Amino acid sequence: MSSPAVPALPIVVADSGPGVELVRGTLAETPFTLLAAETLAQAKSAVSADTPLVLCGCHFDDGRLYDLLRYMKARPALNSVPFLAVRAHAGELDDAMYESVKIATSALGGNGFIDLFRWRRLYGQAEAARQFAQQVGTLARHARD
Repeated sequence: MSSPAVPALPIVVADSGPGVELVRGTLAETPFTLLAAETLAQAKSAVSADTPLVLCGCHFDDGRLYDLLRYMKARPALNSVPFLAVRAHAGELDDAMYESVKIATSALGGNGFIDLFRWRRLYGQAEAARQFAQQVGTLARHARD
């Protein structure tokens, strides 16, 4: 069985420094290349029509996750780039906040929301990392189809 194809361009990880490092660590055993963007301006510069996926943290640029998502969805060249919201650090969200981020991300055209702390509690560290990598791979592959 062959490995899934890996996107030629890097996946953009829009998050604070600690969030980027946690995503990088979670995907360390994968072949994905990641490009960090810690500000909205950096993320806007990094994302192109060929970007395979944007992973955006809840702590991105003082909470500008939705600003980046709206920016991408308002531009025809970027509106088909997959966008996955991720909470990678600072603890698990309570159920109400978790649901509100999921709903808002979906309503604005995002492809989902993953709270890695919640996944680690539910599935354990290794299984959470495996499922996260699988989700990232699936979304990045669909970007090329």
